Amino acid sequence: MKMKIALVLSLAILTCGTLTAQKNASISNKEKIEIIDKTVDLIQQNYIFPDRAQQIEKYVHEKLKSGGYDSLSRIINFLEVFERDIQQRGNDTHLGMGLSPERVKQIVSDNENEKNGKKEEITPEWLERLHFENFRIRKVERLDGNIGYLNFLNFPPLEPAKPTLVGAMNFIRFSSAVIIDLRNNGGGNSETMNFLLSYFLQDSTQISEMRFRKENRIEKNFTVKDDVINKIQTQTPVYILVSNKTASAAEGFAYTLQQYKRAVIVGEQTKGEGNPGQLFAINDILYIMIPTIESINPVSKKSIDGVGVTPDIQVASSKALPMAKLEICKTLSSRTNVKELKLIYEWQIPYLQNELSPEPLTENIINALIGNYEDGRKVLYENSGIVYVNSQGGKEKLEYMGKGIFQNTEKSFLRLTMPTTSKPVSYFEWIWDDGGKPQKVNRVNK
Repeated sequence: MKMKIALVLSLAILTCGTLTAQKNASISNKEKIEIIDKTVDLIQQNYIFPDRAQQIEKYVHEKLKSGGYDSLSRIINFLEVFERDIQQRGNDTHLGMGLSPERVKQIVSDNENEKNGKKEEITPEWLERLHFENFRIRKVERLDGNIGYLNFLNFPPLEPAKPTLVGAMNFIRFSSAVIIDLRNNGGGNSETMNFLLSYFLQDSTQISEMRFRKENRIEKNFTVKDDVINKIQTQTPVYILVSNKTASAAEGFAYTLQQYKRAVIVGEQTKGEGNPGQLFAINDILYIMIPTIESINPVSKKSIDGVGVTPDIQVASSKALPMAKLEICKTLSSRTNVKELKLIYEWQIPYLQNELSPEPLTENIINALIGNYEDGRKVLYENSGIVYVNSQGGKEKLEYMGKGIFQNTEKSFLRLTMPTTSKPVSYFEWIWDDGGKPQKVNRVNK
């Protein structure tokens, strides 16, 4: 949750081809000393926790003096070790180093504008990068059952990103339920976080209380009123997917909606980078993220820094999406009195349940089902799967969904169900997604 900044990309993901030479460049002891001194000085002046800053300075200078960094001859290796040292001594993974010349230019511009009381301006180099990244939005789509899905990797600077973000939110505006996927979201601009929170909360809802390092100033943040915001209706279920990679503003977004009981959080405990901060240039290519503010949630009266967001539904991040979809289908099915809608949600439930906890296709099930059926129909076991042969001899592959249910992969509206038994079944039934009368197909002995 960073102030006035765009994307804080860790060293681990800064692997663009344009940076390869810089990352692999050699580094002298003199350059290491310059980086360490500048970094420590920035932390001493700006870190929200001065006592931790003292611990960081003492440790890295002692390690430098004892030759602890001497063997690190490439800049990337030095930075990885140095970043780990300051994070461990500060007990704060939000103290992150970055390597990006275009990002440094933007940081310098931001700080100069702030010092001179000018409006933030995006440099051409950084704007070009944001355009290339589509402002970090990766997917906006309508899932089955009119479930809106939005996946984005960071909270970009609001002014240039606003039209794209508004377009994405308008696309999912009339969804029956909404899923926001933050599993790989590393945070970003707090202004953008507040803007997006305003789609889900009433105007003038308090988002946070912030204590600044400078002057120990307290500031309260609220949702914004903006004519471009078409709010997601309050009765629309909202699910947020998180993982142990979810950090900073992404954590703040999820935690705020969780505490206001506006969203259900699904996935893994988040990273615990709950305090906002600022980017500072170290030299022409290096920068550091330093938390400069302590953020307290107005509902829980707590900070998530060092703790993270605890999901309402804890599940491996790889299964967070099907889990959210399953919960949505159950919820919407129970809410509606419209038969057609109820059938849409109920049709998805067995598939999602099996995706979360797959039931194997056992030899007993195979032997119970395969055989000859009336009107020349057959069920075969071919190429490690079940195949249905219709009365015209055409073959249709069946995917096992557990509990004696098979999805016809050629016809999404059609499923085969069989009695659960280890003996050869005397019949199976076809069922349709529109709830029509099942068709019974009897076995014949040939």
